[in-house]
Amino acid sequence: MARVESVYHLNKSYFHKPLLFGGVSLFQIGRLYCKPKAVVPLHIHGDYFELTIITDGKGVITTNGVPVEVEKGDIYLSLPCESHEIKSDSSSPLKYDFFAFLCADSEKREEFDRITENYYAANSRVFHSERIRNLISGAIAEIDANKQYSDELLDCIFKEAVIHIIRSFTKIKPEKYSQNVTAAEVLCYKLMNYIDTHIYSLKTLKELEEFTDYSYGYLSSLFKKTTGNSLNGYYREKRLEAARILITENRLKSTEISEMLGYSSVYAFSKAFTSRFSVSPREYRKNCMKNL
Repeated sequence: MARVESVYHLNKSYFHKPLLFGGVSLFQIGRLYCKPKAVVPLHIHGDYFELTIITDGKGVITTNGVPVEVEKGDIYLSLPCESHEIKSDSSSPLKYDFFAFLCADSEKREEFDRITENYYAANSRVFHSERIRNLISGAIAEIDANKQYSDELLDCIFKEAVIHIIRSFTKIKPEKYSQNVTAAEVLCYKLMNYIDTHIYSLKTLKELEEFTDYSYGYLSSLFKKTTGNSLNGYYREKRLEAARILITENRLKSTEISEMLGYSSVYAFSKAFTSRFSVSPREYRKNCMKNL
């Protein structure tokens, strides 16, 4: 999580080596009490889901440029690979718990793939669950307790939390496409959604063939005809935007970012970045550090 002014911050991160509990990989868990007007700066998520559980106050969560107002009792689900920013209210500052995870169980992963497809719109992912709030609060208290059977208890907590997330989205009606939206537009929307949420794992756009059961040639032609932009261009832009945000965070070296985003070499990455932003990754990083 990006640095933010807070009165209390508990953050347990396991990004480099996620912990496995009950078929759930734990990437991060913690609690944050923001100061008034505090901002969690724009950052990009890895290949995991995250819950932001508002326990008090109110604020705005902006995902991929779309702002969503949240308040006490709301739970917001973030999808993999999204850009993310949180702003706390000036008079009623945010307090929230967070839980970043991924399901190792294939059946549950399919359920979250369904959620990703049906609830991609940023404003469709706020839900309510007192049970989930209590479960994650209990997990935060237990994670470093080192008490008898702590690991077994966490197995149960995270497994139950994941099940309740799936159930919660089963109750929410997904946003329906307008009758004026064509089948081609729906397919292009799904292609963009897939690229956005698989930006770290997507190695070639040919993978879209398996996702859609259409040939890449057909998909490329359809995308260009429908959106006016090339499919490869969309992927290239999304990959470079992810790189820009990762450089801004200053947690990873350019070599690591290059590998994470599937470039053939750090030279190829630097060339593509410089062509897009008219500045090298190294210079962009220096400029970001000067502005801190």
